[in-house]
Amino acid sequence: MKILTGKMLTPVIITALVILVVYLMSLEDPIPVEVAVIERGYFHVTVDEQGRTRARNPYIIAAPINGRLLRTPLDEGDEVAQGDIMAEIALSQDDPRTTAVLEANLMAAEARLAAVQAELVSAEGELARARREEERRGELYKQNLVSAEERDYYVQFTDTAEARANSIRAAVAAASAEAESARSRLLGSDSNDVVQTVRAPSNGTIYRVFEESERVVQAGTPLFQLSNDDSLEIVADLLTQDAVKVTAGNRVMISGWGGDEVLSGVVTRIEPEAFTKVSALGVEEQRVNVIISVDEMPAGLGAEYRVETSIIVWEGDNELTVPGSALFQRQSGWHVFVVQDGVVSLRQVETGLRGRTDTQILAGLEAGETVVLFPSDLVEAGVSVSF
Repeated sequence: MKILTGKMLTPVIITALVILVVYLMSLEDPIPVEVAVIERGYFHVTVDEQGRTRARNPYIIAAPINGRLLRTPLDEGDEVAQGDIMAEIALSQDDPRTTAVLEANLMAAEARLAAVQAELVSAEGELARARREEERRGELYKQNLVSAEERDYYVQFTDTAEARANSIRAAVAAASAEAESARSRLLGSDSNDVVQTVRAPSNGTIYRVFEESERVVQAGTPLFQLSNDDSLEIVADLLTQDAVKVTAGNRVMISGWGGDEVLSGVVTRIEPEAFTKVSALGVEEQRVNVIISVDEMPAGLGAEYRVETSIIVWEGDNELTVPGSALFQRQSGWHVFVVQDGVVSLRQVETGLRGRTDTQILAGLEAGETVVLFPSDLVEAGVSVSF
C-alpha cells in the first residue's frame, strides 16, 4: 500500500477547495423580483389630456338700443329665470334745438310720404283705365273693328302705366321707412321715464357682467354672459396627431375634477380648425378642441373648472396584455423575462397597441405565464429568482 506524503496531499487539498468554492457559488441566493401573471381581459387605448368645463351655448346679452344703461343690481354668479329683467336702458335725451330739428325732419318725411301716396293713387287710377282700354281694344280686334297696331298700342300703354305704379309703390315704401326712422329718433326726447328693459332669454347663471356701472352704451354693446339653463360641457385641446384618432361617439372617462368618482361622457364633436398654442417649454404646438358631453354633471362643478379626460379610441374584451414595465427592447425587438420553475428565460414578443399601463401582445406569450416586472441588470436568462 502506497502512503501519501505531505507534498502529495497539497495539490489534492487545493483541488478539493476549488471544487467546493465552485459548488458554493452555484448555490447563490435567488434574485428577488416582482412578477405578474398575464391574462386575457378587457383592454383599451386612450388619448389623455387636461380639459375644462364651459357653458354649453352661452348667451351674450347685448344692448338692443343706444341709451344710458342704468346700474344693474345683478352680480356674477346670480341665477336668473327666463323673462327676468337683467338691465334697463334709458333712451338718450336731446336738447331743445336737436328736438326741433328732429321734429322738422319728421314733418318733412311725413309730407314726402303723403305726396308719393297721392301720386300712387293717381298712378293706380291710370293703370286701371289703361287695363280697361286694353280689354276693350282686344274685343274690338277680335271683331275686326280695330287694327293690330291699335291693339298693341294700348297693350304697351298698360305696361307703361303698370311700371309707373310699381315705381311709385317703391317710393311710398322708402318714404314710409324714412318717416318711421325720423319718428324713432324722437323717442324719449321729451321724457325721462322712457326705459327699455333687457330680459333673460333663458334660465341660467350669470358668468360675466361686462358693464357694472351706469354709462351711455351703443346698440350691440355686450352687457352679460349667461349660461344656457346651466348646462355644461367639457372642452379638451388635443395635439392634432392625437385628435385624428378621435371620432364623435368615443366614450370618455373624466377624473381629477375634485371627487373620487370617475365620470363618464362621450365626444360630441371635433372642431374643424386647429390653432397654435405655445407649450410650457416654449414649443409651438398645433392643437384642436374636442367637445365632450358628460352623462351626469356632479353638483358643485361650474364653468372653467379643470378636469382630466381619457378618450377611449380603441377597446376589446378578450385581449392578451402585459404590463408595460415588463417590456424591454433589444436589437431584435421587444422582449420579456418569463419565469418558469423559479428560473428566468428570455422571450421575444410581438406587441400591438399600447395603453396607459398595459400593452397588447400579438405573439410570443400565452395566458397564465409569469413575467418579471422592472427587470434589473442582475436578471438574465438562466438565473434563479424568487418572488
